[in-house]
Amino acid sequence: MFQSTEMGAQPPTVPPAQSTRPKPKREKITNVLYGSLEVLDRMTKYLHSLHYADPDDWSDPIPSGKDNQWMMVLIKHLLIE
Repeated sequence: MFQSTEMGAQPPTVPPAQSTRPKPKREKITNVLYGSLEVLDRMTKYLHSLHYADPDDWSDPIPSGKDNQWMMVLIKHLLIE
């Protein structure tokens, strides 16, 4: 039952628990917004209010080729567990 640590007796050792959680991996996601300049401005500010992305993280507006339609791009990297 009880062993003395005197005279060379050692307490039992317990191996460290191995993690069974998979390592998180980093994945890229591309976000694209299309709309008028007013809508793009409003949407980037809204996403900022949700703490998704800073408005300055988006690309400058790019003409889409359609009347009054612009495009903005944001690339984010997310950890997937």
